Amino acid sequence: LPRTRARAGTRPDARPRAGTIARVASSFRALRLAFATHRASASAGATRASFPPSRRARIFPGVRANRRALVAAMSTSDAPDDVFLEDLRSERSMEWVKAENERALAAIAGPTGKPEDDPMFAKLRAIYDDKRKIPNVRLRGDFVYNFWQDEHHVKGIWRRTTMDDFKTPEPTWETVLDVDALAALEGKSWVWKGPQFLDYGPGPNRDRVDRCVVNLSDGGTDACTVREFDVVAKAFVDGPDAFVLPPGKNSFCWVDRDVAWIGHDFGDGTMSPSGYPLTVREWRRGQPLEDAVEIWRGEPGDVVASGSAYWDKGHRYKVWYRAKTFYDTVRFVPHPDRPNEMVHVDIPTDFSFATFANHVVIHCKSEWTVGGGKGGEGGTKFIAGSVVAHPASAFFRGERSDFTVLYSPADDRCAYEGSSETKDYLMVHALEHMVTRVYVWRFDDATRTFSLVKEHAAENCQSFSAGGVDSERSNELFVTTEGFLDPTTLSTATAPDLDVSTPLKTNTAWFDASGMSVELREATSDDGTKVPYFLVRGQAQGGSNPTPAPTVLYGYGGFEIPMSPGYSATVGECFLTKGVCYALACIRGGGEFGAQWHRAAKKEKRWRAYEDFAAVAKDLVATGVTTHATLGCMGGSNGGLLTGAMMTHYPHLFGAVVSQCPLLDMERYVLLTSGPSWIDEYGDPSIPEERDALLGFSPYHNLEKSVDVAVEERGFDESAARRGEHIPATLFTTSTADDRVHPSHARRVVHKMRALGIGGKVLYHEMTEGGHAGAADNVARAKVKTIENRFLVDALKKNEA
Repeated sequence: LPRTRARAGTRPDARPRAGTIARVASSFRALRLAFATHRASASAGATRASFPPSRRARIFPGVRANRRALVAAMSTSDAPDDVFLEDLRSERSMEWVKAENERALAAIAGPTGKPEDDPMFAKLRAIYDDKRKIPNVRLRGDFVYNFWQDEHHVKGIWRRTTMDDFKTPEPTWETVLDVDALAALEGKSWVWKGPQFLDYGPGPNRDRVDRCVVNLSDGGTDACTVREFDVVAKAFVDGPDAFVLPPGKNSFCWVDRDVAWIGHDFGDGTMSPSGYPLTVREWRRGQPLEDAVEIWRGEPGDVVASGSAYWDKGHRYKVWYRAKTFYDTVRFVPHPDRPNEMVHVDIPTDFSFATFANHVVIHCKSEWTVGGGKGGEGGTKFIAGSVVAHPASAFFRGERSDFTVLYSPADDRCAYEGSSETKDYLMVHALEHMVTRVYVWRFDDATRTFSLVKEHAAENCQSFSAGGVDSERSNELFVTTEGFLDPTTLSTATAPDLDVSTPLKTNTAWFDASGMSVELREATSDDGTKVPYFLVRGQAQGGSNPTPAPTVLYGYGGFEIPMSPGYSATVGECFLTKGVCYALACIRGGGEFGAQWHRAAKKEKRWRAYEDFAAVAKDLVATGVTTHATLGCMGGSNGGLLTGAMMTHYPHLFGAVVSQCPLLDMERYVLLTSGPSWIDEYGDPSIPEERDALLGFSPYHNLEKSVDVAVEERGFDESAARRGEHIPATLFTTSTADDRVHPSHARRVVHKMRALGIGGKVLYHEMTEGGHAGAADNVARAKVKTIENRFLVDALKKNEA
């Protein structure tokens, strides 16, 4: 799967992930990353080993029985009056949304109520449509493929060129599929979700690249239709023999040209409570979809079940999965000597499992002892965070005698971040004390052994990644570097020499970084834990004696996703050039320091993430960077829950809050869209002690308490608190088409605040398309970011004055 890192405001002007591939052969990891990177730009393609995140627009019949059982199991009170807002597109709901949108736009965009009239919109539109931005490419056969959007291609075009031509300053691109034209022809608001190519594997067709399936979403939801496409003819494959799946949270994996493994809603018992497929069916070309033969099934309570068939350097793998929870996956493979017999991959369920050539590669999330006697005596012990390799066939037979340790963290501030590869090299990426380091291992095909040949460390406060251009056939690399003030540079190199590279393309430097500075800092949380954060001082704030300035603090803190430095033209233009500082918090719940950093804020420990974020906010004020009145915070998805918690539990620390596509009702979240899949992250409201913990931080359930705390602990006048004067200026943004985190979370919090009389400083805006990404094209992206950033800048500048 593409190696993905969520960073502050993952954005359309983010660096390309060209060629960085981690063979984490699990559809569920893809699903986790998809949840985390809710504002990521579309990738150019998928690896042949991947199973895409399942997609679903609504609760289909196969989900309803499981959903009813879950509802019955929950000991909840009667549904609140505002639950009507869960009816996504009802007349009553949309009338409420329309009124709130008008209120928000009038307050933010001024008399015209049009963000498009704001000079910020024009600047952001130019950034997103920039012809010079580095295309995110993926090599397939003789061509590199790229998906591109600009002012002429609003919905986008899928295009290609040769590798040699891509290396020139002005490549000549050939359009493969025009999504704008397709949408107009078919009367759909198609949003590109990426292709999956057929890999023929070794043999006479080794270099043949002619078929893929493309995933298209109507309006940007996770639910997609899957359609077979001929890249030679540059046309969809028509007729009864074509592979086509109706819209849904489908999964699709090529087995060969005429066979696919699919996950789809086939009725009761085939979809999980989370809305993802529970069965894998083998579908043969020309066979009616309903006649596809079931070959794998998960348990009713699983989150998802899937299968993956792929080639890895000439070696064939077939793997079946059951994701019991978000972090616990059971895997099965064919026995090496008895291919019709499935064997369990005997590793702890929370470990990551991947392959490289004829080896398995395992990431140990906790200490692991293999072999030895009773209790592991005399066995081989690997510390938590280790990455080990073992010959695959021997491992599947049960042997455990030939491990190679590819990574072992030096301390609890070092963590494995993923891997990438070329023909002969495996590159292990680690984050060590917030510095990226890459360990390059050479694989000797003759002896089937690994040897460490190089190490490379990124510059301070910079991000660095390297991945193979064609990992099956060459050792050529794409290398990307960037920093908060340094635009992304794409270079080429040859493994193992990552440090000897030739710059190929550089993104536009959209803002003058003169007088700006970057530093890595630490705050101390309530329990004494040191929490790192990056501080970027804006113009006029980078000198030796800066005065307090408006500052925006971004955070995420969930799903083991790390925050790392990245160039954002949006942040530069909207904040830094306006004298607004920018901070990025690396709080517990994330993946900056591995699984233990993540587990420290799971479930009943979720408060630690909020204490960490609050500690960073306090440190920014204590060190003179800003004041509480001029400090704003922003976060999306799980980060929207984070900033919603700041508004509710820590309102005194902030002058403004933006919460994007958030979870906010932590009792009903399991009843909506993909909510049940996140129980292992947040907790289960049907279990009394876990419900108590959830209601303890749930923003929706603590609005009344925030009034009492403001009066009793913060010294607010009671009448002022009951008018919501203790609440900072707050903006919630979401999308009607978000079928991952239901927009009713934000709708109902705002509705309740209005009913309580404490919503006077709260605004709400909802886009009608875009899904969990919030926007589906560059025009919509510029509009959303103008609304959010104008709100923050004006609120903080007003407080400064």
